Formats: sequence, C-alpha cells, structure tokens
Amino acid sequence: MQKRTLIKKSLYSMHPGFERMGSLASKGALEYDPEALVDAMFFGSKAALRPLFEKLLKIGLAIGKDVKACPCKTIVPLYRRHVFTQIKPATNTRLDLGLALKNTKTPERLIDTGGISKGDRITHRIPIETVSDIDAEVKHWLKIAYEFDAA
Repeated sequence: MQKRTLIKKSLYSMHPGFERMGSLASKGALEYDPEALVDAMFFGSKAALRPLFEKLLKIGLAIGKDVKACPCKTIVPLYRRHVFTQIKPATNTRLDLGLALKNTKTPERLIDTGGISKGDRITHRIPIETVSDIDAEVKHWLKIAYEFDAA
C-alpha cells in the first residue's frame, strides 16, 4: 500500500521585495518564510488576535483571484497590483485593517491615517477588536480598496 503525503498549500505569496532580489534568494543568501513571520507576529500577548487575522485574511483573499498576501515582519499586506489593504496587530487587543482608499469621503468608522499628506498608499484604517467588528461594512471597504487598485 502506497503512503499518501498531503502538501499544504500556503496562503501566502513571496513578498515583492524578495522577488526583486531573485538571484540572492535562490542562492539561499536571503530567506523569506511567510508562515514564520505570521507566527511571530501573533505570538505571546497577541495570540488572541490570530482568529481575527485569519478571518480578515480569508475575506481579503476571496475578493479576487489576483489577490496575494505577502507577510512582512509587522504587517500582512494584500496586493493586487499594489497594496490595497494591510492587516496589522496594532495592540495586544486590536488589529488595524488599513485601506488604500485615496481621498474617498468615508464614514466616521474609518479613521484617516494621514496617508494622503504623507504620500502613503494606506489612507484609512478600521480598528478590529472582536469578530463582530468584521461586518458587511468592512467587507464593503475591502472591496472598494481592491477595485481602486484595478487600474
């Protein structure tokens, strides 16, 4: 009887910064382990935020077939052509969902990050502290940020 081995496909993609360094990464001079970065991000006092992160990640990746999650040390940005959203453990009890919404007029729930004046892509954020914070409005703004990055 032949033993079957299941290979788990990662939810994460290579960060574009490492892709650009291609030859160094392929020679082992640079190491990029997205799973380890996420594990470190949600270790210890921030471990309770992991289920919120995973729910936001699942929603973000389901927006379109071209969405990639490319973890960094402190955030997990989601890309289409550019970063359109990022998930960040802001405190031990809160995630921030950052959104690239340009100069869109937004309701009070979305907090202006000052991104426009600083030249940052992420212009707004939504604080997420509980599963109930991940509602239809969050999904709506994720979709809007995704659509802004189409061109």
